[in-house]
Amino acid sequence: MDNNDLLLRENMERIKHKIIVMSGKGGVGKSTVCVNLAYYAALQGHKVGVLDVDIHGPSVAKMTGIEGRRIVGDEDGKVRPIEAISNFFVVSIASMLESPDDPIILRGPAKMGAIKQFLSEIVWPELDYLFIDCPPGTGDEPLSVIQLIGDVTGAVIVSTPQQISLLDVRKSLNFAKKLDLPVLGIIENMSGFICPTCNTNHDIFKSNGTAQSGIDFGVEILGKIPIDPNIVTSSDDGKPFVYHYAKTKAGEEVNKIGEKLLNKIPDVKTKKQDTTKKEENNMSKIVALPLDNGILSEHFGHADKFVFFTLNGTKIESKTEKTPPPHQPGIIPAWLKEENANVVIVNGIGQAAVNIFNSHGIEVIRGVDCLTDEEVIKNFIENNLTDREVSCNHDQHHDCH
Repeated sequence: MDNNDLLLRENMERIKHKIIVMSGKGGVGKSTVCVNLAYYAALQGHKVGVLDVDIHGPSVAKMTGIEGRRIVGDEDGKVRPIEAISNFFVVSIASMLESPDDPIILRGPAKMGAIKQFLSEIVWPELDYLFIDCPPGTGDEPLSVIQLIGDVTGAVIVSTPQQISLLDVRKSLNFAKKLDLPVLGIIENMSGFICPTCNTNHDIFKSNGTAQSGIDFGVEILGKIPIDPNIVTSSDDGKPFVYHYAKTKAGEEVNKIGEKLLNKIPDVKTKKQDTTKKEENNMSKIVALPLDNGILSEHFGHADKFVFFTLNGTKIESKTEKTPPPHQPGIIPAWLKEENANVVIVNGIGQAAVNIFNSHGIEVIRGVDCLTDEEVIKNFIENNLTDREVSCNHDQHHDCH
């Protein structure tokens, strides 16, 4: 076993689950689905990576908002993935090019070498999931990934309702069968169009073909995602559709698909830390409150400042105010972790954000009345606060899920 093989094994041992996202043909939205499934897992508090091995058509960098950022070695010579948001790591060949317009001209063996380099020489952190965006078809790239990793958790196959796409789905299913690759499910993308006027789903292509393929091969249909122009907008802007448009019909479907997928894999239930109130009166802790004009903010992501109380038992040792970073998925929880916060007290917050806070070891107390910071911390010290699940009440295109 050569050095690269040893590095590959060490890297893969740090990744619990490797999921290949593939399709029989191009143009079905495979990369978009892959990125949003990865974001869904990250929003549940998991550490997630995305590897783009679509060598000739890499699009993951743009979809994850890292376009223009280069993968470079650090001081010790190690090359690491780009952290797009907190606990969300991305590797794409697009991040190794001088210009996004540079063509990538590689033959079969060279492509396998590049993929092996992605998996072995790039030092991946410990991950709960690695989502691998393969190019369409059943050629060198998916075959190389499967052979190099060896213990792929399973594949997700993306299709559209057209008959020609369904023919290629069956080829993908047979490809997986020959390689003893478990198929976790099929996702039908572009499954109808939701009319913005009447809110009715209109079938643009034929329907039920995907379901029949699933029946024939004994594979579950994880869900059907309707066409939504916001998917294009969010992908072009490098923002996760599953987060920013979670309350649209397509967004709800993507979230349901993500939940189904994670529940099919052993030991990957949503990471929710036990936040039961503990007797810690003899311990120091830092409590963070998001404020708007001196009052507890209706939503932590829209607060213009945070106040930090350092408590020693029931005594307030210090109080400081800080300006939070711009709100994006996972940014504020990571910032509060850097500020050593143990507890965050909020009024409104989405469950996905709670999961991220919990994954950082930060207790969340929700549904607290919008009082002054002094009144809130007094109630906290006197154990008068209880966690009440209260979601934010902004419109569906906000950043609060």
